[in-house]
Amino acid sequence: MQRALIAAVVMTSAVTLGQVSFNNDIVVVADPSGTINGALGMGNMNIFPSKQEQFCRAAFNAARAGGLGDNFDGIFSFTTSEAITDLDNVWQGPPVRSGGANIGRDGPFLFTSSYNSQKLSQCVFMGTLGRPAGFLPGFPAGPESLPADPEAAWAPSLGVPIPGVQSLSGIEMMGHEYGHHWLNALEFDQAEGRGRMHFIRGFGGDNMENGQMGSPNQHYSHLADSRSVMYGECITDLGNGSFRFEGCARKYSHLDQYLMGLRGACEVAPMMVLEDHTNPGKGQDVIAMGRNSPAMTRSGLTRHDITIEEVQRAMGVRSPKYPAAKSCWRVAFVVVLAPGQTAVPAAMLAKVERYRQRWNQWFSFATDGRGVMQTNVTGPGCPAPQPAADPCEPDAGVTVPDAGEAEPDGGSTEADGGQAAGPAEDGGEDGGVEQAFADAGRTTSECLNCDLTRVRDGCGCGATDAFGVWALGALLAVWSRRRR
Repeated sequence: MQRALIAAVVMTSAVTLGQVSFNNDIVVVADPSGTINGALGMGNMNIFPSKQEQFCRAAFNAARAGGLGDNFDGIFSFTTSEAITDLDNVWQGPPVRSGGANIGRDGPFLFTSSYNSQKLSQCVFMGTLGRPAGFLPGFPAGPESLPADPEAAWAPSLGVPIPGVQSLSGIEMMGHEYGHHWLNALEFDQAEGRGRMHFIRGFGGDNMENGQMGSPNQHYSHLADSRSVMYGECITDLGNGSFRFEGCARKYSHLDQYLMGLRGACEVAPMMVLEDHTNPGKGQDVIAMGRNSPAMTRSGLTRHDITIEEVQRAMGVRSPKYPAAKSCWRVAFVVVLAPGQTAVPAAMLAKVERYRQRWNQWFSFATDGRGVMQTNVTGPGCPAPQPAADPCEPDAGVTVPDAGEAEPDGGSTEADGGQAAGPAEDGGEDGGVEQAFADAGRTTSECLNCDLTRVRDGCGCGATDAFGVWALGALLAVWSRRRR
């Protein structure tokens, strides 16, 4: 039965051995019939799973049918097509298999059998390597969504850029989408009578996606001092009920790393989360500030310091826990050609190679050196894990870290190998990073208000320009769908 299923998946991929090639460590998949790219087309009315997951799944299955081994925990998929519109050029990172229990993302994963793999655990779609098409007649192609420089800020747009609005860098957004393998479906219980709470996460308002009563999303709340690529902000308590919000470099927080299986519970510093009592028990869903975003000050908020014990009271203890969890993963970078193309255009190939080379470096930095992401298509995989002592056991000699500054990214060269922290399983876990980051020391006011419904007065977002207001309204209309 299993062999028959795999054969069926291979046949439906419609790609032969001659249509898959390898450019160093980049997998290139031809799509002469347009079947794979067609998943992103306006004519695809099958939206469950999402169009983006359909593309990622088809790209991976095509690569497997063309000779890619079943050696990968995850993939990053791209397209060279510039025919898809910005409405469908939506980065997403849906999990394929569970990355651990008691982290809020335990499954069920309904489409595991649709992947030609016994190993793949995460399938990320990172959109076009070029420019998305205009989504209305007469509109020109939009700017490149994925920055050519992995360290450059991503600027959200909908055919046209929204003036003054920038967010995480390109490489941080890749970390965001892969991070969805483990993150973020947190709840906590402070044992003060309210039971399980979720205002550590953003809360979507009434809309078609969230339902009439709304629901928490899979990102940190704007009011969480997460300092994470999973959104939230970098917040300083100024005293007397005032708090400064500002941009900073993003990593995976202590709490992220715990959920990824890279940090012991005793090593997780509390996270400051603010509550707005005009909307109690609900986080705020706001685009994350980039490292160069100007700061702002807010008051009238109540501070909570969420501890790992409060998380475990609601979620249970992560299983497997550190150091028995996986800490080394192997990922492939897969590029699907537009119909009619036989090679990746030089500029696009250079872009994806920059991200590939940067990914392992950045992931090591973002996990405080606790996690490894290999990006080699051939050659050895992750080394056999070595037993390690649990730092949270009595007499382990480990103390809970304070909120000191994180080490800067050393820009180390890419490593094709890496050590695992402890016995690993093939499921897929990840994580590890200092909770506090260097103070960016920059100030300014944010361009969008807390519920993303209007432009802040005087922020220079083109609020008085009719076209700018239309573009911003269109962006906000689809924002809840964009970066999962």
